Amino acid sequence: MLSPTPYQREIANAVARDLLSERGSAFTVEMPLGAGVSELASQLEMLVMSINVNAGGTLLRVTPAEPASVKERLTAYLREGALKGLWSAERSDVVRLGCAQVRYVAPKDLDGLSEKFDLMQVIDAHLLSQEELDRVLALAETSGATAVLYGRPWSGATPFEQFKVVNKQAQTLDGHVRHFRVTLERAEDELPGYAERVASVRASLGEGHPAFETAYRLRPVAEGASAFSEERLWALFAGGAPRKVAGGGFLSASVVLTRLPERGDGALESASSATAVVTIGEQTADGLRVIDHRWIEADSALSLTRAIERFVGKTRPCSSIFVRPLTEQPSGEVRYLLERSLGARRVRWTPGAADLREREASALMEGVLNDRVRLYAMDGSPEYKMLREEMSRASLRLGQGRGVAIAVEGSTEGFLEGLSILTHDGAKSAGERTAALPAAIAS
Repeated sequence: MLSPTPYQREIANAVARDLLSERGSAFTVEMPLGAGVSELASQLEMLVMSINVNAGGTLLRVTPAEPASVKERLTAYLREGALKGLWSAERSDVVRLGCAQVRYVAPKDLDGLSEKFDLMQVIDAHLLSQEELDRVLALAETSGATAVLYGRPWSGATPFEQFKVVNKQAQTLDGHVRHFRVTLERAEDELPGYAERVASVRASLGEGHPAFETAYRLRPVAEGASAFSEERLWALFAGGAPRKVAGGGFLSASVVLTRLPERGDGALESASSATAVVTIGEQTADGLRVIDHRWIEADSALSLTRAIERFVGKTRPCSSIFVRPLTEQPSGEVRYLLERSLGARRVRWTPGAADLREREASALMEGVLNDRVRLYAMDGSPEYKMLREEMSRASLRLGQGRGVAIAVEGSTEGFLEGLSILTHDGAKSAGERTAALPAAIAS
């Protein structure tokens, strides 16, 4: 069992006193990612179970992670101690020590609970919906349990954030501390090796990356803020080699379908045009370099795919072509034609699922912040102007998967989308990125 840090002891002592005095308080705790939330929670479980080994009692851990993996830390402590024969963990969601036990559940399973608990701990409480938080607090009140909600700022308006404010206001009135905030600086000072790990993440993601700000600096996402600062945009667009000059690296392309003709009576309507944006990127050891763009407009799906095929198959032969439709019109015909002309193995259909878009946004911001995304030199072309406009209008949005997405204010022609797709693929293929650090990752 690891020796607790001073800030872990401070929180553990407050929780233990509350539990032993049967006060039934609900604590909120903010700690940077990796600063020891799971370690603290497991040590509290070990302490309470040891005290109640004969008297019995049930503890609850609410966590988005799989119960089998979460309980490993506690079972490792039990294996190390002189408690052989007193503990068991046959079920994936329960650990027993004598007459005491810990149950592990996901937030979605809270409604199925009816027993009483002595201690309730919630990991990543900022992910709880209002209904789930209300259920936790109701269970704690019914049980007379001490509850500990570990979370981090997200949007500044989550149910956890609102409950944290209530706790801070209450403690100013009666002096009973209910909220603990461990700053990044304190964790770096008191947790051995943590400063080095944080420095590695900071270098990987880039200073100012929203994932670093929320997970480590404990600053909420400023939804609607510019995704890229003026300084970063200037640095991105001011340099670069001349357009179309490749350095011999691996070429890949993204194809964003923005409009497709609608079908009429068995034939393609030619009144509405088909448009797509094709981005050619060169993957090198230094990151992604955009070497060319093509804004394609055609009068049918067939002519559109032929133009795309000429560009990425002959003019700029690419090993991988990522295709994403941003149109409500059916795109099956375009997919069939592209796979037939370019080969099914080269064409990768990449629908814009929310969690994928969040990973792409994180990769793009990481690349821009670390100068691992480079563009061709300013040339005044329509493609160059539209990409710059979309990046200037790009703002941060809270993603559906609890990551951070990028949205372009107003209409979009898919230039930023295409760049995001290639940046994410390049970072993933090189194996350079850490996780996008979504808020759902347990500490």
